Amino acid sequence: MKIQILGSGGGEGYPALFCGCVRCNAARKAKGKSLRSLSQTLIDGELLIDLPADTHMHCMRQGLNLGDIAHCLITHTHSDHYAPQILDTRGEDFAHNLRAEKLNIYGNAEVAKKFNGTFNIFPIRKGIKDNIAIHKLTVFKTYSIGRYKVTPIKAHHAPEEEPFNYIIDDGESVLLYLVDTGYPFPETFDFIISYGKKYDFVIMDSTMGRGYYERHMCFSENKKLKEELLKAGAADEATAFTVTHITHNHAGLHEEIEEYFKDSGITVAYDGMVIEK
Repeated sequence: MKIQILGSGGGEGYPALFCGCVRCNAARKAKGKSLRSLSQTLIDGELLIDLPADTHMHCMRQGLNLGDIAHCLITHTHSDHYAPQILDTRGEDFAHNLRAEKLNIYGNAEVAKKFNGTFNIFPIRKGIKDNIAIHKLTVFKTYSIGRYKVTPIKAHHAPEEEPFNYIIDDGESVLLYLVDTGYPFPETFDFIISYGKKYDFVIMDSTMGRGYYERHMCFSENKKLKEELLKAGAADEATAFTVTHITHNHAGLHEEIEEYFKDSGITVAYDGMVIEK
């Protein structure tokens, strides 16, 4: 499994558009791995996770053509993870020679509502809309999506909707994707450890840095979760643990975060990072 971290930032990116704080100014100067766009991940060039407004930039940076991709998982519909308005150019006069005729989007009930609401205001061409299919998923149920077995699990985030994290299994490797969530609910944790396979990859939300908020994870919780997964036998020393969804409000530049995690066996994500086994 090849995992590309297309965007590693929190909801406002890092530096934030309108922010003049010490950390944002330092990131503008440092550039490199400290510049973080909105959260998005690509699995094997086939399965996209989330669809933020930064998607176009991600594709340009990484040489990607979204016309090749048939499947997109949505964690939840906050605007930094789901910007359906960017789909209005997927076809007709705007896009040609699509390898994937239809784009399948998967998520909670709000995904379709926000898609329809967006294009009630800004009409989408029928020929484009007809080739976008939105599928409502049920938490803790496993689906065949492309060549993957995908299981949405309950995220500790956004109580106004039903946010998802995901277990993604290609038959050889298993990814536990815990992005935009607080520490897992007990029922979620129990499901995670009862999945029956060791996780090859664990990608964790780390929005809160050295702070705390129940609907995002922090550095100490990242370490705790790793320990709990190892203790439960759901992970081992070969498991690649990574933190992402970094925000200027709670964490410094990339090197500072790396320093915090240096003896933990946890890697800090950056835009364009590839994790592969």
